[in-house]
Amino acid sequence: MNRVRRKARRGRRGRYLIAGAVACCLAVGLLGLQLQSSQKNQLAPLLSSSNEYVLKLNGAIAPSSAGVIVALADGLFERNGLSVRLVRGTGDADAIASVAADDHFIGHASAAAFLKARAEGAPVVAFAASYIVSSVEFLALSNTRLLAPSDLEGKRIGYRPSLEISTLVQAFIAKNAVSQSSLQIVESESALNDLLGGKIDVLVGHRDIEGQALERIKAGYKSLSPDSFGIHAMGPVYFAHERAFASPGAIEKFLIAIANGWNATYSDYDRTIPLIARSIDDKSSLDLISHFMDMQRRLLRPFGGRFGELDLRRLRVLQAQLLQRRIIQQPVDFARAVNYDILTEAYRTEANAFTQIEP
Repeated sequence: MNRVRRKARRGRRGRYLIAGAVACCLAVGLLGLQLQSSQKNQLAPLLSSSNEYVLKLNGAIAPSSAGVIVALADGLFERNGLSVRLVRGTGDADAIASVAADDHFIGHASAAAFLKARAEGAPVVAFAASYIVSSVEFLALSNTRLLAPSDLEGKRIGYRPSLEISTLVQAFIAKNAVSQSSLQIVESESALNDLLGGKIDVLVGHRDIEGQALERIKAGYKSLSPDSFGIHAMGPVYFAHERAFASPGAIEKFLIAIANGWNATYSDYDRTIPLIARSIDDKSSLDLISHFMDMQRRLLRPFGGRFGELDLRRLRVLQAQLLQRRIIQQPVDFARAVNYDILTEAYRTEANAFTQIEP
């Protein structure tokens, strides 16, 4: 009887061991499933974030970004499978540095600053123009004569430190045979206040920045456009990190959404002007914004052009100017610095979106 009892105990022990082993296996299996599920959950945000982008401006959010503002409000980026945030910047260098550090940033900066950064080795590639024509103009208060290039002679000319503006001023002086010795050129962070305070006679600034600031305070002023006197300067450009073009479809969708945003902006001022007014940094009246929107049509799409169009000829002229001034030491390889495939494909698939804005 004792032996039988011992055998029974041994049998029960064996069953307990087998049950324990099975339980361990089940536990390990469940743990493995939980780890796989956890890994999938961790990967999911990364995969969903592959189409998340930040558009980094080189300045404040202003009516010049109205197309992006309306595209965001109308869900045009989301409709194309993208998540986009619009962020103000502190200058060209800020926008370029953000893009160079992260391939999910898209930058907006002057063409001059872009070329300089590219020449210095920054991994940035331009794919579209924001304004096809530069918005830089010579601005003077209404009591100052400013009708032709010769009117600049003998005057104090000021502007905020800017590679774009200094390059344009030098080209304008050379093109129009203005006597440089008769000019007093001053770079100042407070150039607009200098104009209002009488410290300078002419301010060289952007129509969408300094020009808007003068209109907000109802200061009477006149302007002289370099474009009317032989200087057809390149406007600002959109650019991204080289790695971003491994998935060009997302960049194409981004550009198409902006083009459709501009079309929506101009199609219904009653709806979009109040929307823009609520979104910009420097508050303006609805009438002022509306007036500016009409003015900037010629910058977005000049006669014969399409929205976003990159003019390689203007880029080459700008590069020659930068080389002459020794701002850059070697020419940029445009085949690598500019991606025309994005525009080509966008124009092919959404032709109407890029031609609806009336000059």
